[in-house]
Amino acid sequence: MLLFAARFSLALMVSFILPINLALAANASESNTVAAQPKMATPAALPPKMVDPLKAKTVAVKLKSAVVFTVKNPEIWRGKVVNPKIAKFVAGGLNSTYETYPSLTPLKKGKTTISLTDGKKTYFLKLTVS
Repeated sequence: MLLFAARFSLALMVSFILPINLALAANASESNTVAAQPKMATPAALPPKMVDPLKAKTVAVKLKSAVVFTVKNPEIWRGKVVNPKIAKFVAGGLNSTYETYPSLTPLKKGKTTISLTDGKKTYFLKLTVS
């Protein structure tokens, strides 16, 4: 009789504990599930603005972008920025295994003038960085 009472109480405890554990496990798995939300990619930098200095008189560019001058013989071109706090001129030419065009790197918002020369003629551009 004692053995029967022990088995019965054990079966009774298991019948109470098992549904509680299953319910907790079901709730735990539901609460840990996180739906992935797609995020919009934000570019670190804007694409460069390609400019022909022989034709352009003004250039407007965003702060996180760049201006690239599409010229023949990029290694001979030199430039000077009137206000070097607004933008920085980067000379073009051979760079290891590839050739780069001369360019401008905007540094802060504002307006300035750039003079570009190919050694024979000088071109002036008005730059606006926004």
